[in-house]
Amino acid sequence: MSILDADADLPGWVTGVVLLTGTISVAGVTDYLLTGAGYDIAGTAVWALCYAGALATVWVIWLRDIEFTGPENG
Repeated sequence: MSILDADADLPGWVTGVVLLTGTISVAGVTDYLLTGAGYDIAGTAVWALCYAGALATVWVIWLRDIEFTGPENG
């Protein structure tokens, strides 16, 4: 069973903390290592892809079903 399964018994905040911690860890450490090895553009690209992936995950898990409409009567 995956931590991101809808049927998981974990509260939503735990999933959020795991996502935030994983994103910061993977993006930051990978960017640091690649930049230190002289691959500045690759480090920046990995950082951007990690954060874009995290935003996409947040959208799919929490925000996709939100209705962004106002009241019918102005």
